[in-house]
This record gives sequence, C-alpha cells and structure tokens, in this order.
Amino acid sequence: MNRLLLGLLAVFASVSGCLAEVFRLGIVGEDESRYDYEIGLIELALQKAEGDHTLEIVAHPNSSQSRVLLMLMNDVADFDVTFSGIDRERHARLLTVPVPLQRGLLGLRILIVSERHKDRLAGVETLEDLKKVPIGSGTGWPDTSILENAGFSVAQSDYESLFKMVYKGRIAGYARGVAEPYREVAVRAADMPGLAIDTRLLLAYPFDTFFFVGKQDKKRHDILLQGLTRAYEDGSFMTYFEGHPRIRSVFLQADLDRRVRFDIENPFLPEAFQNIPDKYWHR
Repeated sequence: MNRLLLGLLAVFASVSGCLAEVFRLGIVGEDESRYDYEIGLIELALQKAEGDHTLEIVAHPNSSQSRVLLMLMNDVADFDVTFSGIDRERHARLLTVPVPLQRGLLGLRILIVSERHKDRLAGVETLEDLKKVPIGSGTGWPDTSILENAGFSVAQSDYESLFKMVYKGRIAGYARGVAEPYREVAVRAADMPGLAIDTRLLLAYPFDTFFFVGKQDKKRHDILLQGLTRAYEDGSFMTYFEGHPRIRSVFLQADLDRRVRFDIENPFLPEAFQNIPDKYWHR
C-alpha cells in the first residue's frame, strides 16, 4: 500500500469523528464575487466530506493577502481557513491542503494592458525582450518573487492600484493568472475604458492556489482534504471546474496554444509540491 493511500486512509479515519465544524473563510477585501470560484469550491468540499459543516465568510476590507496570512500564521485570526498562492514559507508556517484549486492555471500568466499603451509590448519576441518592460505584480505575492528572481522589471503595489497603473501607462502590463483578467477587465470597463487583455504573450511557471489552515488545525485540514479528494473521485470537482465561468473564460478566450510562451523557474516551491498527483493538474 503506497504512502499516499495510507495518508488518505488516516485522513478519512480522523474525519469520521468530526460531525459539525464551522469554517470561517478569510478573504481580502469585501467583494465576495471576486472569490466566487474559491467559495464555491470550499462549499463543494464541505458537502462531500463527512459531517454537517457550515461556511462563513470573514471579509478583511483593509488588509493585504500577506497580512491575512500572517494573522493565520500567528494564531490571531478571526477566521480558520484562507487561500492563496503557495511558497515555502506559507507551506512551512501553515497546513496546506494539498489539492491545487485551479489545477495549475494560476501559474499561466497573461497581461492586462491599456489599449493606448499596448505598443510597448509590440516588439517583444524573446524572454529577454519581455524582461525589459515594466510589469506589475502585487506586493507580497509569491508571483512577484518569481518574476524578480527571473530578472523581470517588476512594479509592486496593491491589487487595485495596479489596474490604475497599467491604465495610465505607468507599467506595460499587469500579470494575472489566465482565469482572472476577463472578469477583472469587464467590471472596470466603465471606469477604465480601453483596459484590455494582451492576446499574444504567455508566461508559465509551476504554481497554484491552495487552501491553508492554522498549523495546529489538522481537523479542518483533514475535512477539506477528504472533501476535495471525494469530489475528484466522483467527478464533481471537474464538473465544477469546467463549468465555472472564470475557468470557461480560459478555454473560450485565452487561446493559450497560439501565444508566444515563455517558461521560467519557480525556486520558491516547497518540496511537497512535487508529490501532488498528476491528476490534479491541467495538462
């Protein structure tokens, strides 16, 4: 019997005694619709796990992703679970539920651009060309460290300010996971006309979003792992994934196979990342 199967059996045994847990999901900002995919996925996991569990959303309108994670790491959070991209520190200081939520799509990055300034990317033909133009990425995001390590010129700011920076031409593009920018551009169309999505370039590195709980909260970790595992086993994870508008936008609009693709390394992954089964990744 392999180690993964033994681990799952142990998880299922530990969950059998958890009849009803409250899961308080911490999010950055107040706009729950921005996270409808992740909220729906945790609801699916709780439905599939044993027990009658409930979900509450805890919004942190004035916090950054880094601050929300620090609250959970330091055991001062008013929530039990959150989600974010993974790196070694987050994996070491929290319990990672080892199922990638977007099947690796977060590591495929395309650029939000301004129609007025998109000529700044017109001459990009090589990775070295792309490194010379200023790209926006969030302060404290693992993606920012990945891009800087690869030699990119990265402008850092908070999530919302980066849209304004690209709109005003202060940066050439705002790097987003392929499942993110279509809604983001659409909801800002009135205030930022001419905000658009580059159709030619693609950055790729191994990366994704995961659920995290406190380091000592093995009970909630195991419930989520059991629920997500069962959702894969009965097909409901893939049904949800393929049917969600955010994911459908990737396959209907992003045209990934026709883009100029640049692969870069991600040296900030925990070793455990390599143990995630292939079936959990989009190929």
